[in-house]
Amino acid sequence: MKKITQKFLLPLAFIAGLFMISPGCDEESVDEIINLLNSLGWLQPEENLNQIATDINLSQGGNVPSAVDLAPKFPPIGDQGQYGTCVGWSVGYNLKTVIEGIDQNFTTSQLAQASRQFSPKDLFWAVSNSNKGADCNGTTFEAAFDVMQARGIATMATVPYQNLGNCSSNPQSAWTTEANNFKITNYRKIDPDVNTIRGYLAQGRPVAIGVRVGDNFLKWNSTGVLTSDTYGYTGQHAYHAVAVAGYDDNKGPNGAFKVVNSWGPQWGNSGYIWIDYYFFQNSFCFSAFVANNKRADFAPDADGDNQVDDGNIISGTADLIAWDLYDYDDDPTDLRTRTIFYNVYNMGDRTIYSSERWNIVYIYYNAYDANEWGILLYDYYTNEYDNANHNGPLTQGPGLSGNWWNNINVPGGSSVAHQFGSEGFLWDYTVPGNLNGYYYMALVADGYDDIQEHNESNNYYYFTDDNDAPLYIQNGIIDDPNGKRSAYNQSKRPQNPPSRKGEPSPAPSVVREGNLNAYTTAEIRQMIQHHKQTGELQRRIQQFNQQAQNRNKKRM
Repeated sequence: MKKITQKFLLPLAFIAGLFMISPGCDEESVDEIINLLNSLGWLQPEENLNQIATDINLSQGGNVPSAVDLAPKFPPIGDQGQYGTCVGWSVGYNLKTVIEGIDQNFTTSQLAQASRQFSPKDLFWAVSNSNKGADCNGTTFEAAFDVMQARGIATMATVPYQNLGNCSSNPQSAWTTEANNFKITNYRKIDPDVNTIRGYLAQGRPVAIGVRVGDNFLKWNSTGVLTSDTYGYTGQHAYHAVAVAGYDDNKGPNGAFKVVNSWGPQWGNSGYIWIDYYFFQNSFCFSAFVANNKRADFAPDADGDNQVDDGNIISGTADLIAWDLYDYDDDPTDLRTRTIFYNVYNMGDRTIYSSERWNIVYIYYNAYDANEWGILLYDYYTNEYDNANHNGPLTQGPGLSGNWWNNINVPGGSSVAHQFGSEGFLWDYTVPGNLNGYYYMALVADGYDDIQEHNESNNYYYFTDDNDAPLYIQNGIIDDPNGKRSAYNQSKRPQNPPSRKGEPSPAPSVVREGNLNAYTTAEIRQMIQHHKQTGELQRRIQQFNQQAQNRNKKRM
């Protein structure tokens, strides 16, 4: 919430009048309400939620315990005072402290130590002044998360929450030096609904939320459940950031969430408040976020360097790598029709057999919500059909534009196309006409993760716009990047294959400086595996079985 301006004076004067005639209310109570209104600080109208990546939700619906309490994993209740720093408390002091503590197995007594807690002051000072409200009052989740991802956050031992002073100043160099040791890998928005948030809490993942607070919330001092509120004091502008520490399906009339505030232990139920499920979803919660700590990212690339961690490298010497990919306009009369040129190498020294039944897929996914995704082309390597060294179109498959099978083995040190005596594959496809927005295309070798490999992180090659930005697609027509894979050109192709086992793909990831919060290859791989295991891929096979999926596949 931005600093209270003149338009709030009339409502606050009205409140003061109410307190003067209301039993049990005095001037001190009025000051307390005014202080609470000032100590909010989420600039909700400036939040750019449409361009924050949505988490790939792999939870299994309602299969969660009836109650979860992560409060013991939180630091002691904090107090932001009269400053609009609630976002820093929500995502820095609470969320970051919790995920760091989980990674390090900190005890309750350790979480009470300033050296184990993260500083809202450091985080708030590090946010650009352009992303703060008037007189440094308030910021957005996006701005705070971006700082924790790119710079990190210092501890309360180094930057205590006192003497907030001129928050427009730059953080001290010592603060930044320490902060660089404590970054998040990424952050994701999630659906702010009851079942989704219960699912994350059941996985042991705390959730930061943006809320609108009302009159009852401001004065709360009960162990009961807040089931409704009025907004006489706060109007339409009381946006606040808090965290969710747990839930109980049997609390109150409908079940409730345990919410952590930053107004000190004297407020609410020792700093906490229970929020009714229905009220939470319909009126209280406006947005929700989770984050991955740098040490807690998805396996096998826990440290986020897009290489398999040493302890997770799978034994054996097969290593598929997506090397060539060119995607270009094929028919000027039909801009949705395109062609890709591609190839995949086996960089290991073990033959990958058709009996292992693996695939190469060309996928699309929404750059800001990878739950919107699809397989465009499906190239299946199997011994299920016909004799060895034969191939042909599949009568059904998950590819929207094409499905093909190949009964071939791929020896170590050789490319897939080489088994056909060619330099690579050409395959036509049609972009779905309902795609509108920003998307990535990716060629994925071993799309279902069937092959144990030397390096799992080099299976991806992305088709992007300039500077690794997502492609803009309107009604299935890709706005081609100028001069970057916009037309097939032999001179653009790598002249030589990679020479060393495990050498990275030329475009293995879209996570780059300036695009740090893009989905990692590990997230996309886990998403594909999940949909295979749950039967979603089979459902898509059936859904598109009646369509004319197979277009002409040609080899050079």
